[in-house]
Amino acid sequence: MNKNMNKSILLLIIALLIAGCGTEKKPVEESKIIKFGTISALQSLPLFVADTKGFFNDEGLKVELVNFNSASEKDIAVISGAIDGYFGDLFTPTVIEANGSNIAIVAVGYDTRFDRRMFGILGKPDGGYGKLRDLKDIPIAVSSNSVIDYLTESLLLSRGLSKADIQFTEVKNIGLRMQMLLSGQLDAATLPEPLVTAAVANGAVLLADDAEMSTSQTTLIFRADFIKENPETVKKFMSAVARANRFINENPDEARPVMVQFIRLPEPLKGSYPVPRFPDLKMPVPETMSIVVNWLFEKNVIPKKPDYTELTDDRFLP
Repeated sequence: MNKNMNKSILLLIIALLIAGCGTEKKPVEESKIIKFGTISALQSLPLFVADTKGFFNDEGLKVELVNFNSASEKDIAVISGAIDGYFGDLFTPTVIEANGSNIAIVAVGYDTRFDRRMFGILGKPDGGYGKLRDLKDIPIAVSSNSVIDYLTESLLLSRGLSKADIQFTEVKNIGLRMQMLLSGQLDAATLPEPLVTAAVANGAVLLADDAEMSTSQTTLIFRADFIKENPETVKKFMSAVARANRFINENPDEARPVMVQFIRLPEPLKGSYPVPRFPDLKMPVPETMSIVVNWLFEKNVIPKKPDYTELTDDRFLP
């Protein structure tokens, strides 16, 4: 009888040990591979730093950064569910949400300052353009219904031009846009950094930039269904990105090799282009989101005006 009792106790201990081992595993939501879309833009540097330096791993996360050639490819991927989230501007998530695919902006990861631009309007080399007003009735190359479209129009209007004075021509491929500007095939174009710096070095004339314009903010976005199912994962993801921001600011020389490897830099700038500083993660302010929503609605890009709470989720800031 004692033998049977001892056997029962032993089996109970084994069962408890097996159960105990099971409880030590990471929660199910953290074992999932997070597919996060990005492009090789300067503002995405913290994502690549968090990945290469092991900050995601330190949070117990498995992250696959899915690099896209264009923002439109990235948008299609998040709408289809091929990726869980992505890095982008304020405009595309607004369009996606307003057209029925639920997403949420969880943070602003990069913005402009008085001494830091994201985009610039340039005139072609030797074109005789010296100020924005010189672009009256001159076609300016942009990608339509985008942050570049909005910024270009806003800067031109702020210099006294009317909407009737402003002409745009569509060149979606940014690299091609710069080449056509420098070759004289385009009179003017709006480009992102670091292509603004590269174009100026090759003779283009910088006429205006977006320094201190809040609508240029870069954001981190997740699908709403992913957030609902994986809230702790999103919080840990944000913690890793915030750590990457601090690392870049404190160790720019160590961040440079990551920038050169993953960010699309013109060859002549790889050794000299400054590593950007990144702000603390924060949320976009409602006033800025209202500007974006109203502009897109007036352009008939979106069928309705989503409100601030539909577009954002502030629960995950570190």
